Amino acid sequence: MLRPFLSDEAKAALLAASREIEARSCAEVVISVRPRSGSYLQVDLALGIAAGAATTALLCFLPQSFGLLWFVLDPLIAGALAAFASSRLPRLRRALTPARVRHRWSERAARALFVERRVHATAGRTGLLVYVSLLERELVLVADLGLEEAVARAAGWLPAVAALERAVREGADGLAASRLLLALAAPLAEVLPHRDDDVNELADEMDSP
Repeated sequence: MLRPFLSDEAKAALLAASREIEARSCAEVVISVRPRSGSYLQVDLALGIAAGAATTALLCFLPQSFGLLWFVLDPLIAGALAAFASSRLPRLRRALTPARVRHRWSERAARALFVERRVHATAGRTGLLVYVSLLERELVLVADLGLEEAVARAAGWLPAVAALERAVREGADGLAASRLLLALAAPLAEVLPHRDDDVNELADEMDSP
């Protein structure tokens, strides 16, 4: 992202938004912000192979003659340098990875974290994981069964989620995301209003690097 997503101010705002959602509804919110969800090794390897092949072709078609050792070492060196350069250029890695692949990686990582953090273990099955993957610019919401069934009846839920997803995709920072996250409170309060006996079952903290 062009701007740091998680400044101290943004982190505080995101946590405040999650607490406000929990104060107005029975939802239990966990926020996780990760630098990336995929390894991107395939991009590094592809660029390394392409650089090696290009070097071999160059050696073949240049007018001067080269010894056999050049054909062995030069492609290997060029490929290694290209792969290394790719590993240090996250925006290039992202640009060379299809959007559907980036989304699949983010969704898989979010669902794994949902189980790892036991967001599914609340008494009312109302856990909600808000997962942000920065390199992929992906937002994934994983809702437990009780919450998923409830928000299906809330008119404002899908537009609020779509606005939050769009903001992350366009590179919004954490402060902007926190304001849009807060917009989830109204539809959640509509279908799962906060009860006096509601217990905070999940820690109010942010899972971030």
